[in-house]
Amino acid sequence: MTVALINTQITIVTYLVFGFILYKAKIITPHAQVFISDIMIDVLLPCSVFASVLSGLTLDLLMRLGAILAIGIGIEIILFLLTKLPTGKMDISEANVNHYGMLVSNGGLVGTPVIESLFGPVGVMCCNVFLIPTRVMAYSAGESIFNPQLKRTYKEVIYSILTNKIIIVMVLGIICVFLNISLPDPIYSAISKIGGCLAPFSLMLIGSMLAQYGGFDLSLIKKIFSISIIRLFIIPLGALAVCLFCHLDFQSTAIVVLLMGMPVGSTCASFAKKYKGNEKYATNVVLVSTLASTITLVILMRIIEMFF
Repeated sequence: MTVALINTQITIVTYLVFGFILYKAKIITPHAQVFISDIMIDVLLPCSVFASVLSGLTLDLLMRLGAILAIGIGIEIILFLLTKLPTGKMDISEANVNHYGMLVSNGGLVGTPVIESLFGPVGVMCCNVFLIPTRVMAYSAGESIFNPQLKRTYKEVIYSILTNKIIIVMVLGIICVFLNISLPDPIYSAISKIGGCLAPFSLMLIGSMLAQYGGFDLSLIKKIFSISIIRLFIIPLGALAVCLFCHLDFQSTAIVVLLMGMPVGSTCASFAKKYKGNEKYATNVVLVSTLASTITLVILMRIIEMFF
């Protein structure tokens, strides 16, 4: 499995390089990035999830998905509580970036292609169930961290969860499976192939965003190293301990740990820019953690294999 992940990481780096070059060549522009992002979130990701549910959902898998979701919620709650601890002498703008980086990984854009390449449609299903609490945090926590004046009611948070496109398509897929409703083969094939475009589009988008962020600032190396170690090693190793304690199987454990070891979410830089935060620090954190993750994920997989 480690060899498979290494090959996957090489493919991912290739996609990132393509995205980087396309941005520098002005083929992917900031306006095009918004369009690609919307297409991914509103079309490609829902199609990928829906096709994966129809192709591999069983009662045993449904129970496993429940366990994965419970672990995902538990981990996000623990991380949220840890972000409330005092930050010492750290600048508040940098602390905001670190707090968001602890809570939100890039599991959606980077993690989904990795998990799909390793575990196929079932992996995609598990991945998106586990990422539900992370996606909730990505926006609710993002706004509260970078814009403390903005207060969201519990009703607004619950509404955003219930109207989440991923949850909606998963429920529709589950209904189709248990009512034995089958789509015509040509329609299912079309949906599946549209969803299959998710990996290359998402990774090229990340590559273009890395090109947009600009160069690396060496003066920030110590601070970036600290949050990167937490995001890429400490958090996933803590997740591994939780999975072993809960006696999860190898596949579920690998999915949970690898997703928790993904780089800082690219939305971190977006929120910092939107709310006049420390955009320079945020973009450097996203850049370094994304590039470093191509190596650290392989190390994490090797550690997981040692326990199975």
